[in-house]
Amino acid sequence: MLVLDTVDAGYDGLQVLHQVSLEVGTGEVVALIGANGAGKTTTLRTIAGLLAPTSGSVLVDDEPVGGLPGHELVRRGVVMVAENRELFGGLSVRENLFMGAFTRPADDRRDALAEVHDLFPLLAERADQRADTMSGGQQQMLAIGRALMARPRLLLLDEPSMGLAPKLVADVFATIDHIRELGITVLLVEQNAQRTLELADRGYVIESGEVNVSGTGAELLDSDEVRRAYLGM
Repeated sequence: MLVLDTVDAGYDGLQVLHQVSLEVGTGEVVALIGANGAGKTTTLRTIAGLLAPTSGSVLVDDEPVGGLPGHELVRRGVVMVAENRELFGGLSVRENLFMGAFTRPADDRRDALAEVHDLFPLLAERADQRADTMSGGQQQMLAIGRALMARPRLLLLDEPSMGLAPKLVADVFATIDHIRELGITVLLVEQNAQRTLELADRGYVIESGEVNVSGTGAELLDSDEVRRAYLGM
């Protein structure tokens, strides 16, 4: 579904990604792990159309999409949940959800809303609540729900468990597993490398903007290099 081939990208003349290549197959959960500042978020932003690659190619379903604007990527089924969630704090839960479905026809929006409410019943209960009055875990639920309203085929998740209590972290990973069961492909950036690699079909390790290790989730969990650098073992 997704292929990055020797992608370079950065900000204001500062190169962050160096020849990054990775693949995500349909129906997979693929992890991208690395230290802070390694280029994980830059990779997701490049895929999502928020940052144009300076060289290399980004392909979705064999079609080049590098440099297309973010709203066009959403129309093509590529949707990102940012690390800081980027909710509209002054709007209600319902209004935030419908903002995620701006590319969908009206009938489809109603169906998508019903599906999100099935996955997150709390969002139905709190439909009229302002987003900025919700707890961190509830806001993360809303951010993921809003992304699902766009009916993504590829969901990009940037640090979905950051700042959450352990019980809520477990809920986030259970949600990602359920999203996979729905047939949605996931590229997951997470600091919680242990839980991420236990869940992921495959993974990539990025350091200083370069992918230097890849393998199945189980292979990376067994890698001495990964265990020392990211699992504290």
